[in-house]
Amino acid sequence: MKPLAKFVFFVCFLAIVFNLMRHRSTISSPAMPTMPTMPAMPTMPAMPGTPRPSTQTHEAHGFNNRVWYGNEPVKDIDPLLTRRNFLIVLDGSGSMADSQCSGNLSKIVAAKQAIGAFATKINPEDNLGLCAFDSRGVTERAPLSLNRSAFDKALQAVRSDSNTPLGTAVKLGYSLLQKQARRQLGYGEYYLVVVTDGEADKGNDPRDIVNKIVSQSPVVISTIGFCIGQGHSLNRPGLTMYHDATNLEQLNQGLESVLAESEFSDTPAPK
Repeated sequence: MKPLAKFVFFVCFLAIVFNLMRHRSTISSPAMPTMPTMPAMPTMPAMPGTPRPSTQTHEAHGFNNRVWYGNEPVKDIDPLLTRRNFLIVLDGSGSMADSQCSGNLSKIVAAKQAIGAFATKINPEDNLGLCAFDSRGVTERAPLSLNRSAFDKALQAVRSDSNTPLGTAVKLGYSLLQKQARRQLGYGEYYLVVVTDGEADKGNDPRDIVNKIVSQSPVVISTIGFCIGQGHSLNRPGLTMYHDATNLEQLNQGLESVLAESEFSDTPAPK
Protein backbone atom coordinates (compact mmCIF):
# COMPACT_ATOMS: atom_id res chain seq x y z
CA MET A 1 0.00 0.00 0.00
CA LYS A 2 1.09 3.49 -0.72
CA PRO A 3 1.96 5.63 2.30
CA LEU A 4 -1.02 7.99 1.81
CA ALA A 5 -3.45 5.10 1.66
CA LYS A 6 -1.94 3.63 4.81
CA PHE A 7 -2.38 6.94 6.65
CA VAL A 8 -6.04 7.27 5.63
CA PHE A 9 -6.73 3.68 6.70
CA PHE A 10 -5.10 4.29 10.09
CA VAL A 11 -7.17 7.43 10.73
CA CYS A 12 -10.42 5.63 9.84
CA PHE A 13 -9.48 2.74 12.13
CA LEU A 14 -8.93 5.08 15.07
CA ALA A 15 -12.28 6.78 14.50
CA ILE A 16 -14.10 3.42 14.50
CA VAL A 17 -12.38 2.33 17.73
CA PHE A 18 -13.15 5.64 19.47
CA ASN A 19 -16.87 5.43 18.59
CA LEU A 20 -17.11 1.82 19.84
CA MET A 21 -15.53 2.73 23.17
CA ARG A 22 -17.84 5.70 23.68
CA HIS A 23 -20.92 3.56 22.95
CA ARG A 24 -19.83 0.91 25.47
CA SER A 25 -19.26 3.55 28.15
CA THR A 26 -22.80 4.93 27.71
CA ILE A 27 -24.36 1.46 28.11
CA SER A 28 -22.34 0.22 31.07
CA SER A 29 -22.20 3.40 33.18
CA PRO A 30 -24.88 3.50 35.93
CA ALA A 31 -27.27 6.45 36.07
CA MET A 32 -26.13 9.26 38.28
CA PRO A 33 -27.95 9.11 41.64
CA THR A 34 -30.41 11.87 42.47
CA MET A 35 -28.85 14.34 44.83
CA PRO A 36 -30.63 14.37 48.20
CA THR A 37 -32.59 17.52 49.15
CA MET A 38 -30.53 19.72 51.39
CA PRO A 39 -32.13 20.24 54.79
CA ALA A 40 -33.50 23.73 55.49
CA MET A 41 -31.01 26.05 57.03
CA PRO A 42 -31.78 26.59 60.75
CA THR A 43 -32.99 30.04 61.75
CA MET A 44 -30.10 32.07 63.02
CA PRO A 45 -30.56 33.27 66.61
CA ALA A 46 -31.24 37.00 67.02
CA MET A 47 -28.30 39.17 67.85
CA PRO A 48 -28.23 40.34 71.46
CA GLY A 49 -30.34 43.43 71.91
CA THR A 50 -32.50 42.69 68.86
CA PRO A 51 -36.21 43.01 69.78
CA ARG A 52 -38.33 39.95 69.14
CA PRO A 53 -42.06 39.85 68.53
CA SER A 54 -44.01 38.50 71.46
CA THR A 55 -47.50 37.16 71.87
CA GLN A 56 -47.59 38.28 75.49
CA THR A 57 -49.00 41.61 76.58
CA HIS A 58 -46.68 43.43 78.92
CA GLU A 59 -48.02 46.18 81.12
CA ALA A 60 -45.65 49.09 80.84
CA HIS A 61 -45.60 52.17 82.99
CA GLY A 62 -44.58 55.60 81.81
CA PHE A 63 -44.91 57.63 78.68
CA ASN A 64 -46.72 56.39 75.58
CA ASN A 65 -48.44 53.67 77.60
CA ARG A 66 -51.98 53.02 76.37
CA VAL A 67 -52.72 51.13 79.59
CA TRP A 68 -53.07 54.34 81.57
CA TYR A 69 -54.61 56.79 79.11
CA GLY A 70 -56.97 54.43 77.25
CA ASN A 71 -57.52 53.72 73.59
CA GLU A 72 -60.43 55.94 72.69
CA PRO A 73 -59.99 57.43 69.20
CA VAL A 74 -58.80 61.02 69.11
CA LYS A 75 -59.19 63.37 66.15
CA ASP A 76 -57.48 66.50 67.47
CA ILE A 77 -53.90 65.37 68.15
CA ASP A 78 -51.89 68.00 70.02
CA PRO A 79 -49.21 69.48 67.73
CA LEU A 80 -46.77 69.51 70.68
CA LEU A 81 -46.64 65.94 72.02
CA THR A 82 -44.12 66.77 74.76
CA ARG A 83 -46.30 69.49 76.29
CA ARG A 84 -46.42 69.82 80.09
CA ASN A 85 -49.84 69.71 81.74
CA PHE A 86 -50.73 71.09 85.17
CA LEU A 87 -54.19 70.26 86.53
CA ILE A 88 -55.06 72.12 89.74
CA VAL A 89 -57.58 70.63 92.19
CA LEU A 90 -58.83 73.39 94.50
CA ASP A 91 -60.59 72.74 97.80
CA GLY A 92 -63.73 74.87 98.09
CA SER A 93 -64.88 73.45 101.41
CA GLY A 94 -66.43 75.64 104.10
CA SER A 95 -63.25 75.69 106.18
CA MET A 96 -61.45 77.53 103.37
CA ALA A 97 -63.45 80.59 104.37
CA ASP A 98 -61.45 80.79 107.62
CA SER A 99 -58.45 83.10 107.92
CA GLN A 100 -56.28 80.74 109.98
CA CYS A 101 -52.68 80.68 108.62
CA SER A 102 -53.46 83.30 105.97
CA GLY A 103 -53.27 86.57 107.90
CA ASN A 104 -56.11 88.94 107.11
CA LEU A 105 -57.18 86.86 104.11
CA SER A 106 -59.44 83.86 104.02
CA LYS A 107 -57.68 80.66 103.01
CA ILE A 108 -59.62 80.51 99.75
CA VAL A 109 -58.47 84.01 98.79
CA ALA A 110 -54.87 83.21 99.76
CA ALA A 111 -55.02 80.01 97.72
CA LYS A 112 -56.38 81.87 94.69
CA GLN A 113 -53.56 84.41 94.94
CA ALA A 114 -50.91 81.69 95.14
CA ILE A 115 -52.41 79.70 92.28
CA GLY A 116 -52.72 82.86 90.20
CA ALA A 117 -49.03 83.58 90.76
CA PHE A 118 -48.19 79.99 89.82
CA ALA A 119 -50.08 80.41 86.54
CA THR A 120 -47.78 83.26 85.54
CA LYS A 121 -44.62 81.21 86.11
CA ILE A 122 -45.28 78.19 83.93
CA ASN A 123 -44.23 78.29 80.29
CA PRO A 124 -46.64 79.84 77.76
CA GLU A 125 -46.80 76.49 75.93
CA ASP A 126 -47.73 74.56 79.10
CA ASN A 127 -51.35 73.53 79.56
CA LEU A 128 -53.10 74.66 82.74
CA GLY A 129 -56.49 73.46 83.94
CA LEU A 130 -58.70 73.62 87.01
CA CYS A 131 -61.21 71.43 88.74
CA ALA A 132 -62.72 72.29 92.10
CA PHE A 133 -65.39 71.33 94.57
CA ASP A 134 -67.80 73.75 96.20
CA SER A 135 -71.60 74.06 96.47
CA ARG A 136 -71.76 73.62 92.68
CA GLY A 137 -70.29 70.15 92.98
CA VAL A 138 -67.05 68.48 91.90
CA THR A 139 -66.54 69.73 88.36
CA GLU A 140 -64.05 70.81 85.76
CA ARG A 141 -63.90 74.61 85.90
CA ALA A 142 -61.27 75.34 83.24
CA PRO A 143 -60.10 72.74 80.71
CA LEU A 144 -56.40 72.10 80.19
CA SER A 145 -55.39 74.77 77.71
CA LEU A 146 -53.13 77.75 77.05
CA ASN A 147 -55.97 80.19 77.88
CA ARG A 148 -54.77 81.84 81.09
CA SER A 149 -57.56 84.40 81.22
CA ALA A 150 -60.22 81.67 81.15
CA PHE A 151 -58.32 79.85 83.89
CA ASP A 152 -58.14 82.95 86.10
CA LYS A 153 -61.82 83.71 85.63
CA ALA A 154 -62.76 80.16 86.65
CA LEU A 155 -60.35 80.31 89.59
CA GLN A 156 -61.88 83.48 91.02
CA ALA A 157 -65.37 81.96 90.79
CA VAL A 158 -64.60 79.05 93.16
CA ARG A 159 -66.52 79.35 96.43
CA SER A 160 -65.79 78.04 99.94
CA ASP A 161 -69.09 76.44 100.91
CA SER A 162 -69.03 72.66 100.59
CA ASN A 163 -67.79 69.43 102.12
CA THR A 164 -64.45 67.81 101.17
CA PRO A 165 -64.93 65.10 98.51
CA LEU A 166 -61.21 64.74 97.86
CA GLY A 167 -61.34 61.21 96.42
CA THR A 168 -63.91 62.23 93.81
CA ALA A 169 -61.95 65.38 92.95
CA VAL A 170 -58.65 63.51 92.47
CA LYS A 171 -60.39 60.94 90.30
CA LEU A 172 -61.88 63.70 88.14
CA GLY A 173 -58.49 65.43 87.82
CA TYR A 174 -56.89 62.16 86.74
CA SER A 175 -59.55 61.57 84.09
CA LEU A 176 -58.92 65.05 82.66
CA LEU A 177 -55.19 64.32 82.44
CA GLN A 178 -55.94 61.00 80.76
CA LYS A 179 -58.05 62.80 78.18
CA GLN A 180 -55.20 65.18 77.40
CA ALA A 181 -52.71 62.30 77.30
CA ARG A 182 -54.72 60.71 74.50
CA ARG A 183 -54.30 63.94 72.53
CA GLN A 184 -50.54 63.72 73.13
CA LEU A 185 -50.36 59.96 72.43
CA GLY A 186 -49.19 59.42 76.00
CA TYR A 187 -46.14 61.63 75.66
CA GLY A 188 -45.51 64.76 77.71
CA GLU A 189 -45.63 65.53 81.41
CA TYR A 190 -48.64 65.38 83.73
CA TYR A 191 -49.01 67.00 87.14
CA LEU A 192 -52.00 66.79 89.46
CA VAL A 193 -51.70 69.58 92.03
CA VAL A 194 -54.08 69.52 95.01
CA VAL A 195 -54.53 72.56 97.26
CA THR A 196 -56.55 71.65 100.34
CA ASP A 197 -56.98 72.54 104.00
CA GLY A 198 -58.64 69.41 105.32
CA GLU A 199 -59.20 65.68 105.28
CA ALA A 200 -61.59 63.99 102.91
CA ASP A 201 -65.20 63.29 103.80
CA LYS A 202 -66.02 59.85 105.13
CA GLY A 203 -66.24 57.42 102.22
CA ASN A 204 -64.25 59.74 99.95
CA ASP A 205 -60.72 58.75 100.87
CA PRO A 206 -58.33 59.52 97.98
CA ARG A 207 -55.77 56.83 98.82
CA ASP A 208 -57.17 54.14 96.52
CA ILE A 209 -57.23 56.38 93.46
CA VAL A 210 -53.75 57.68 94.38
CA ASN A 211 -52.44 54.10 94.46
CA LYS A 212 -53.90 53.49 91.01
CA ILE A 213 -52.49 56.70 89.55
CA VAL A 214 -49.00 56.11 90.91
CA SER A 215 -48.85 52.44 89.88
CA GLN A 216 -50.33 52.80 86.40
CA SER A 217 -49.33 56.22 85.09
CA PRO A 218 -46.58 58.85 84.90
CA VAL A 219 -48.80 61.45 86.62
CA VAL A 220 -47.02 63.25 89.46
CA ILE A 221 -49.28 64.08 92.41
CA SER A 222 -48.35 67.10 94.51
CA THR A 223 -50.40 68.27 97.47
CA ILE A 224 -50.18 71.61 99.25
CA GLY A 225 -51.59 71.02 102.72
CA PHE A 226 -52.69 74.46 103.88
CA CYS A 227 -52.63 74.77 107.66
CA ILE A 228 -53.18 71.05 108.31
CA GLY A 229 -49.70 69.70 109.12
CA GLN A 230 -48.08 66.52 107.85
CA GLY A 231 -50.72 63.97 108.83
CA HIS A 232 -52.83 64.16 105.68
CA SER A 233 -54.08 61.18 103.66
CA LEU A 234 -52.37 62.63 100.56
CA ASN A 235 -49.00 62.73 102.33
CA ARG A 236 -47.68 59.43 100.96
CA PRO A 237 -43.86 59.37 101.11
CA GLY A 238 -42.48 57.62 98.05
CA LEU A 239 -45.76 58.00 96.17
CA THR A 240 -46.75 61.67 96.30
CA MET A 241 -45.13 65.03 96.84
CA TYR A 242 -46.46 66.81 99.91
CA HIS A 243 -45.81 70.38 101.05
CA ASP A 244 -46.96 71.65 104.42
CA ALA A 245 -47.89 75.35 104.29
CA THR A 246 -48.61 77.35 107.43
CA ASN A 247 -48.72 80.78 105.79
CA LEU A 248 -49.11 82.45 102.40
CA GLU A 249 -45.37 82.47 101.73
CA GLN A 250 -45.11 78.72 102.25
CA LEU A 251 -48.19 78.22 100.09
CA ASN A 252 -46.40 80.03 97.27
CA GLN A 253 -43.24 78.04 97.90
CA GLY A 254 -45.16 74.77 97.75
CA LEU A 255 -46.53 75.64 94.32
CA GLU A 256 -43.12 76.81 93.13
CA SER A 257 -41.68 73.44 94.18
CA VAL A 258 -44.04 71.78 91.70
CA LEU A 259 -42.26 73.67 88.92
CA ALA A 260 -38.90 72.72 90.38
CA GLU A 261 -39.91 69.05 90.34
CA SER A 262 -41.00 69.33 86.71
CA GLU A 263 -37.53 70.54 85.71
CA PHE A 264 -36.12 67.13 86.67
CA SER A 265 -38.64 65.15 84.62
CA ASP A 266 -37.38 62.38 82.29
CA THR A 267 -39.16 64.03 79.39
CA PRO A 268 -37.40 67.02 77.77
CA ALA A 269 -39.05 70.38 78.35
CA PRO A 270 -41.03 71.66 75.36
CA LYS A 271 -39.18 73.82 72.90
